[in-house]
Amino acid sequence: MRSLLVAAMLLVAWSVAAQSSGIILAGEAIRRDDYGVIRFTERQIRNTSAATRDGFVRWAATSRGHELFRYFSTPEYRVIVTEDLNEPGIGRAPEPGILTLLASADHAKQKEYTLILNPTPWQIPVGWKPMPHEPSSTADFMAAAWAGEMLHIYLYSRGVMLPHHQRDDFQRSWIATANELGFPSMTHGESNDADDFDEDWRRTCGDRCSQRSRRLAPP
Repeated sequence: MRSLLVAAMLLVAWSVAAQSSGIILAGEAIRRDDYGVIRFTERQIRNTSAATRDGFVRWAATSRGHELFRYFSTPEYRVIVTEDLNEPGIGRAPEPGILTLLASADHAKQKEYTLILNPTPWQIPVGWKPMPHEPSSTADFMAAAWAGEMLHIYLYSRGVMLPHHQRDDFQRSWIATANELGFPSMTHGESNDADDFDEDWRRTCGDRCSQRSRRLAPP
């Protein structure tokens, strides 16, 4: 009887730990089922944008996305994902505090990061045609946001402070993932002035969508 009670307590503790780590969307961890298929919970479906979820699935299906999903789906990491329609760009991963960065080598300590996404509904206006090899729907933009911002969070997890965009490893990963997503023309890098529009992003969207006229906003 006692052994059954202990087993039940351990199971509850494991369940709580599992839900308090990994990539957290709407307060619950994103998980795969036994067949490797991503299954969103009822709470996640009810409280988040379909574009955010579709973008995640598309990102996780890329080689780098698959690796990073596995990497962060451990008790060591907690990535809190929120949606904010007032966010200037489509996604942002704020740099964590110095203590979190310094704890990168302490695998017994859980590290927490934040990812902010802006799934403002967007579609190609009537009379316009989507530009080739560029995002053309809200889900496209969210897939790109997941891809770019999770690369920043990965570097944070390795103790690497900003800036990241000029790093060869960042750009190699971004280019490979953007190609897999079908956006080979899309860049992810800092402009000369953080307050200026990025020219590549203007070509992607321009005056057609004010919320999408910036490229991926730097954290």
